[in-house]
Amino acid sequence: MTKSIPFALALAFVPAFGSVQEDKSYLGIFVETHVMQIAGVKPEPMPQMPPGFKLPASVMAMMPGKAHRILNVRLWSPSIAPSSATASIAPPEGLKLGSTLNLQLYRPTPAPTGGATGGRGGKGERKDLTVKIYWGSSETVQEGQPKIFSTANMTPEQGRAIGVRMQSMNPMGMRGRGAHGDYFYKDGWTTAYWPTDKEPGEIADDAALPGTYSLSTNYTGNVSIDAPSNVDFLAPIEMTAPDLGTKPNLADSLPFQWSVIPNALGLYASAFGFEEKTNTLIIWTSSEVYADELLNTNDFLQMAEVRDMVRRKLFMNGASSAVTIPAGIFKEADFAMFNMVGYGPGTAKDDTQPVPRIQTKTSLMLMLGGKKAR
Repeated sequence: MTKSIPFALALAFVPAFGSVQEDKSYLGIFVETHVMQIAGVKPEPMPQMPPGFKLPASVMAMMPGKAHRILNVRLWSPSIAPSSATASIAPPEGLKLGSTLNLQLYRPTPAPTGGATGGRGGKGERKDLTVKIYWGSSETVQEGQPKIFSTANMTPEQGRAIGVRMQSMNPMGMRGRGAHGDYFYKDGWTTAYWPTDKEPGEIADDAALPGTYSLSTNYTGNVSIDAPSNVDFLAPIEMTAPDLGTKPNLADSLPFQWSVIPNALGLYASAFGFEEKTNTLIIWTSSEVYADELLNTNDFLQMAEVRDMVRRKLFMNGASSAVTIPAGIFKEADFAMFNMVGYGPGTAKDDTQPVPRIQTKTSLMLMLGGKKAR
């Protein structure tokens, strides 16, 4: 099943290009090192695949235990490209993906209601969701927490952010969608993307990101952007504590420790749990102070944004190596998960057409367990 995200939210959520102009095209090269782990489950080695068969990078990223490198390209252009349109990127040799990445094009068509195809209608009654939000690193819940509200009275911005969070609780949520679910489009815009069905985007462990990326199209302009030596795949997030070979007791405080991530500019951790009996979503963030914007801050950000988040104590600094979830906030949860993102260096141009940007991050998805987790 596919899901679409409104274009305005998508540009804020992933590319972070700042002020979007309707007459410009935007090229995003999004680079991630991702690890998924399940507490209490020993990672199994990858099964032997038939000769010539390769799993898509989005599926590989969901394999527990092993770090996977992910590179996504998105080219948004403010027109419907003709049937003869083509787009490709010549990557640097060190990326080890050959001489050409051939982008596939998606052209949305108007739905009967006037919206873009792929959206989901919402009929029938929905029970109001209670949301409890905690924040800060401490062994016990700090005074004045949690912040509690209902989906019936939240702001539109909060509603969109909660929707993203609920979606992220699906382990396949942001990476495993098929078809066009994560290509972030709106009516009248064409999205060119990579990986594709023909080029699944497997990144070698010894691949290097630095070098020149040259975009060539016959419909929306050409541009080149250089990734300097400091803009490279970040190291994976390696937890040193607790022992993930056993499931944690969710009634206790949950102290996490990890190896320092070289070149990280800022870190952000969050955890989510759901109580089906009370229809309650519990959210915890590592921020020292509360801010609504943290509800949907877990993806690619520009360097200036990350530094500002660190300055405002919304993110941990890049050299941090520990954080603690207060005791008991997930003790009644049917399932709970922990996410962490380390934001790395990037590069951009603002005076070209298309407008290009390269952004990096490292991420961890850790299934903690819960009453219904097995």
